Amino acid sequence: MFSHFSKYTRPEPEKSALITIDLQNDFVLPGAPAEGEGAARVAAMTGAMVQYYRECGLPIVHIVRIYSPENNAVNVDACRREAIENGLQLVLPGTDGMQPVSDIIPEGVVADGELLLTGKPQRISATEHILYKPRWGSFYETKLDVMLREQGVTTAVIAGTWFANCIRTTIYEATAREYRVVALRDAIAGIHQAGEADLEKIQCGVCNCAEWRELLSTVTRP
Repeated sequence: MFSHFSKYTRPEPEKSALITIDLQNDFVLPGAPAEGEGAARVAAMTGAMVQYYRECGLPIVHIVRIYSPENNAVNVDACRREAIENGLQLVLPGTDGMQPVSDIIPEGVVADGELLLTGKPQRISATEHILYKPRWGSFYETKLDVMLREQGVTTAVIAGTWFANCIRTTIYEATAREYRVVALRDAIAGIHQAGEADLEKIQCGVCNCAEWRELLSTVTRP
């Protein structure tokens, strides 16, 4: 599938981590404050891939946003800061809206907003964590790079919402750090043909979940 990629960019499934981005109730559930078109479908597709990664024993990192009015200059994007100051209820600490959607999180797991705002990852299992990011990109002032390298990850597999903002920014941040990158087309809200063409130019792989799962099966299953 990626045979035309160079030896430096060709994805390595057996050394990959699945990174889910902003799949939280306030961004996904119907009628939520910042519901994105297609986000619920993407969450379901991502959930199936999360389960597969768990079965394979490969790393998973759920990236979340948390907007805290008490420290909005630090953890609220400038374009949303005034709205939060004026009372917009969006991914606030301790709210259901801040929680990752049930599709991707094991039953009974609750994201700890206070812990996550410190920058520390919340451990779900030895290979699965939740991590807070203060801006669009998942690598910006986070421990994501350290976490991935500690687990021997060379390939970042990206899913979530929204392509124009956090997905695209995270992809470029990953390539800047020499990661091989795969974007799961049917698990990314808002992705479009022109965007896919841009990703191909930097040899970021774009494929469907089923295609990536099939490739994974050849290196993770006996």
